[in-house]
Order: sequence, then structure tokens, then C-alpha cells
Amino acid sequence: MRARWLVAVLTVASLAITALGAAQPETGSAEAGTEQKTAAGKGLARISAGESVRAAESGLLALDFNPRTAEVAVTDLSSGTVWSSNPVDRAGDGIAKGIKKQDLNAQLLLDYVDPLNKPFQLNNFIGSIQEKAFTWKRIEGGVEVLFEFPKAGFAIPVEYRIKDDAFTATIVANRIEQRDKFRLVNIYLMPFFGAGSIRDEGYLFVPDGSGALIRFNNNKSIYRSYNERVYGGDEAIDRSERSGVTEAVRLPVFGLKRNDRAFLAVIHQGAYQAGIIAEGSRKSNQYNAVSSYLNMTEFESNILMPGSLNEKTVVRASQSVAGNRPFEVRYYFLNGEKADYAGMAERYREYLMEEQGVTPVAAKAADRIPLMMEFLGGVKKRDTFLGIPYGTVEALTTFNDLRTVADRLIEAGMTNLGIRYRGWMKGGMKDKVPASLDAESNLGGDKAFRSLIEDMRVKEVAFYPEIDPVSLYKNGNGFIRFFDAARNISRAPALKYEFLISNGTKNKQVKPWYLLKPESVKEALEQFSASAEKQGLERVALQSIGSMVYSDFRRNMLSKNETGQLWEEGLETTASRIEGISFDQPNAYTFPSAENLTGVPLYSSRFDNQDEAVPFYSIAVSGLIPAYGEPINLMGDTRAYMLKLIETGTLPAYRFIARDSSLLIGTDFDGLYSGDFNLWFEDVADQYKELNEALAPVLGKAITDHEKLGEGVYQTTFSGGKSVLVNYTGETATVGNEQIGPYGYRVR
Repeated sequence: MRARWLVAVLTVASLAITALGAAQPETGSAEAGTEQKTAAGKGLARISAGESVRAAESGLLALDFNPRTAEVAVTDLSSGTVWSSNPVDRAGDGIAKGIKKQDLNAQLLLDYVDPLNKPFQLNNFIGSIQEKAFTWKRIEGGVEVLFEFPKAGFAIPVEYRIKDDAFTATIVANRIEQRDKFRLVNIYLMPFFGAGSIRDEGYLFVPDGSGALIRFNNNKSIYRSYNERVYGGDEAIDRSERSGVTEAVRLPVFGLKRNDRAFLAVIHQGAYQAGIIAEGSRKSNQYNAVSSYLNMTEFESNILMPGSLNEKTVVRASQSVAGNRPFEVRYYFLNGEKADYAGMAERYREYLMEEQGVTPVAAKAADRIPLMMEFLGGVKKRDTFLGIPYGTVEALTTFNDLRTVADRLIEAGMTNLGIRYRGWMKGGMKDKVPASLDAESNLGGDKAFRSLIEDMRVKEVAFYPEIDPVSLYKNGNGFIRFFDAARNISRAPALKYEFLISNGTKNKQVKPWYLLKPESVKEALEQFSASAEKQGLERVALQSIGSMVYSDFRRNMLSKNETGQLWEEGLETTASRIEGISFDQPNAYTFPSAENLTGVPLYSSRFDNQDEAVPFYSIAVSGLIPAYGEPINLMGDTRAYMLKLIETGTLPAYRFIARDSSLLIGTDFDGLYSGDFNLWFEDVADQYKELNEALAPVLGKAITDHEKLGEGVYQTTFSGGKSVLVNYTGETATVGNEQIGPYGYRVR
């Protein structure tokens, strides 16, 4: 698809202070540069074309705008640091050539296609500023710039504002115009804001899984740049194979540390259609930069007449839509000790509370850490009677089994217990869209299920029956494929497959399923939550809706931004009816509704251009929402994973069946190795005891700092003063006067 763009960004400081108020739009033009003193009086900043105007000031930040070049500069008044939209020394860049050199003057980069899907690239310096085709006006808190692209037929309005400690850059998506034959694919917003040069030290932060750092000037320019979509790719698109297993971007954030200063950027609106790109120096130019973009067009490859002599691949494009939300990125500036990835995560935690209404979930008063056990209930299986095949539901964990399991765990001291129960509904796992509390008869039936709910309540077990309101496996409960399946770009129902880990191709041994169209997902949630409220169900676990977002490529296309809005509305309604919701592999939009999170990412994808994984996700949710890791019994290196739980303050989880694992043979879950609860019980008891000793002293505490002390040795500091040292190496590590044994830890 597109080459990874890096665009440099320069901005300026200014002398002119102009009162806010109404002003007529003004036309911009480009002239030669001059030098001016910054408004903060803290040194010189190069103004590339005449004087800037002071657009706004908040007491913490000042915003300057150059009406000739459309550059912006934000001055952090506490430190005097100027953050520029374009690199101030770009004229001396000896690496960038041709169009890459011109990109350094731009605030927008565009990918677009013609009617035959031929790709083109353009920047707003060449397409608008040099054409003298942009206008600007003052707005509350800043300026609005309308970039016209006469030759391509686009018009894109951008707003820059400051309020308190935040600088915002916004593409006003609902006013984008596409007047000609061309269609916008991606709009890259301020791709080199605050970029670090080859003379700077620092790193780029990307939210890949747990989080990852790309250090400045790391000499990895031969590898592809980081370019990933927020909340993953569009799941409604038909794909013939999956290339590699990677971690998803679950948080709409990115950041940059430059020397002793840093910024955290949060995609405040429009994150469902956003992407994040990061590129080190010497690939396209001399700068290290990270930024975000708005995706407007998706592509899908379809194979026609497969296996025949006339087989060919056809690439189809979706409509070009911006969705129903602005694309707004907020930048927060950090100084001193807070100017690192831990400080960024701490600021994001504050953002979640201040801007998203996430309230800290009170930790249960106990001397035992919470434990989450997931059990599989009923699974579909083919059987025979007198040689005649038929389908049945195999009981892997019945309602009575679950009672026995809970009693056994509690008796062994695991009293702070949560249980997620999957496949309890009529038909077991992978059946009809959930709409009520109808339970599978082979597991015990409706009456036994209601009794189980009450029994768990008496035992003080947090019980989470799990449902999936997104996947359409079978018609029923008012939902049928013909009317309720989302559509892919070719307008066929969006069919989903499992993929083989060995070669990334579709697993034809597992029956495919469909994605429910977003409106129907919301309807299913509302039906189920109403039934659950009526019958007194206190908790539920939601699968899929918290981990994926997709478009519906019907004739009247529903964009990912519009799907995200339906997700938010459905979750808000569910949270108003059900006391506690647990999300698995959760994206950030689940946080306001979550009682806890399971399967949180503790590693990055380890892409070649990355230098180090960091626990940004864990730091951000610490002290806010209880977070559980992936099932310990499914990890290849159990000891290393337990140390990772201790390092990040993450709670333990397991996934089992209560009966013999041989029952999984011939089902879609026969790959669940190490899934026999009875065989694992002693290990669970021992592992829980060790994790409880390590994590109980910091239970519910926010992480305030995290650092790498040496190769394989890390220290995490929690609010209240306690810290944890973890040693992943096979040698004893010495920290100060303390020694941490091989593959060991110490709480101090």
C-alpha cells in the first residue's frame, strides 16, 4: 500500500500578541524567513516566513501561528520549551531529497487514489500553501485553517487550540470536501510535531501491545516503519491469510521524549479510524518522529475463479468516509522526572479520569489478591448413534462442576475469587446471539443455572457468565444472517475464519462465522442486559465487543467511528443495568464501563524497528481498574510470565475445564493444552501463594515509576512507596546492597 510517510514539522515562537475575537478569514502566502525572539523570552526560534501571531494563551501554554506558512508553535510557559509543527532546522537536512524534502514544510500529508485505485501522495505545502490556497481565522482558543487543494479537489479544515495544559490539533472531518474524481485514503496530521533530530537523545513511544520504545537514531532504517491501526484493522474486510501474530494497539496514544522534555498525545476523538506511524532518523530524513492519521478508505483483495487458469486478484476500495466525529489529537507536555514513558502513562491515567469519566474501582478489602478462573462449559461435538451422525453439546464444566471447583479453591485459601464462565447458554459455545439467560440443558438447565448464580453470590464469588454479542454463529433469537450480518467491501456477508499459526492461512477445519452488523450488536446487548437485570444477574463478561471494531460496507456504509459510537452507547446501557462488566483483551473505550479487565497485554510485538517493550498499559490502568493477565497455564514459560505479573502489578488468571481434557478431542477447542483443572490444581495453589506474597502489599496501588536497571532487571515503584525488583536472568543481580536471585524478585 503506501510508503511510510514522515514529514517534518517546524514551528515558531512569536512576538505578536493579538487579542482574541472575530476576524475575517485571511489568505496565506509564503515568503523568506526571519528570526524572532520567543514570546516566553527563552531564546530564539526560526520563523520561516515573517512574524507569527499569538493565537491564544492559557497561562500554561501559548499558541503561535504563522499566517504565511501555516506553521504553529506551542510554548510550554513553565519551561520555555517550544514545540514546533515543522523542524526548525529542516533546511540543513542532508538526508531528505525531493518530495521528502518538501514534506518537511507540511502540516498535512495525503494518500489518495483515482477511480482505478492508482495511489498518489501529496502534502499541503505543495498542494495548498504554495498555491496560496489556504485561509485562516481566529476561533475560541486558537485558529482554524482551511487547506484547499485545487488540483486534487480536496478541502480540509484544521483547528489548533490550547486549553489549560493541552494543545489540540483537529481535522474537522464532517467538513472535508472531495470534489473531484480522487478519493482520500489517509490524512496524516502534523507528522513531525516535536520531532527529534540526529543530534537529540530520546525515543518514540508507540502503544504496541503493552507499549514499546523506538530509540532515536537506532540505526534500524532498513526495517519497515511502525504503522498500525488503533484497535486493530477492520475486521469486516475479507483476508485470505494473516501475516504473523502481533499485539494490537489497544490505547489511542503515542508519545515522544526529546532530551529532558516529552509529550503524550491522546487521540481524543476519531480514534476508531485512526492509525499511528513512527519512523526513526536516516530513513527518509534526519528526524525521529511519531504521529497519527485519519483513515478514510479501506481496501480488500478478492480472488476470482480460484484454482482455475483464469484465477486473478481484484482489489476493491470502500467509500471514502470520515465518519461522524472530528479527528482530534490532544498533546500534553512533560518536563523533568515526568518526561518519560512512565510519566506519559501517568498523564494518560489522569486523562482517563478527567476526560473519560473512569472512576477507580475500589479494591476488595482482603489479605488475598483477586484470582480469575475461566471455565469452558458446553461445546458442540459430532457424535453417532447406531452409525448415524448427529450434533450434541459436550459438557466440559457443568453447573455442579463449577460449584465443586469454587469450593475447592476457597478451601485452599483462594477466597478472593472471580469466575468467568463460557459456553453456559443454550447450545453451548458458538451458538445463537445471546438475548436472554436461557441455559444449556446438558450443563444443568435454567433452574440449575439460577441456583448457581445464587450459590456464587452466597460464597462471595464474583461470577461472570460470558457472552459474545458480536459473532453470529447460528440464526436464532431474532437474528439471522441475511438481515443481520455486516458486509465486507464486496458487499458479501463478513465471514470470519480462524487462521493457522503455522502458515497464516485459513483453518478450514473450524467452521467460519459472521460478524453481526453494529446496530444488531447494540440491539443484542440491550435485549440481554434487560433480561439479566430482570432476573437479578449482577455481573457479565463481554467477549469480542471490547477487543474489535469494524465497518459495515453496505450501500450506506457505516464507518468504524459510527460503529464505535454504537459500541459506547450499548456498553453504557449495559453498565446501567448490570453491576459489573469484565472485558477480555480490552480496548480503551471499555474502561468507563469496566469492573475489571482480563487478558491485558504485557508484551509488545517485538517488531524489528523497536528497541524495548515497556508496561505503559499496566501503568495507565494501575490503581484504576483491576487487570488480569493471560491464562498462566497457557504460557510457554510459566516462570517468566509470573515475574512479568509481579513486575507490572497484574493479577493472575487461568483457563480450564473441570472434566477430563480428552473431551476436547474432535471439538474446535482441542488445542487447549494444559486445560485440565484437576491436573493443575496443586500448581495453581502454589503459584497463587507466591503471587499473593508479592502482589498483596501493592494491591490496588498505582504505579508511579518504572525503569530498567540493567539487562533483564527492572524496578517498579507504587504509590505509597513500595517497589518491586524483578530479575529475569539466570544470574544473581545486585541492586544497591540487595541481591535478587536468578529468576527472582524482591518487594521493598
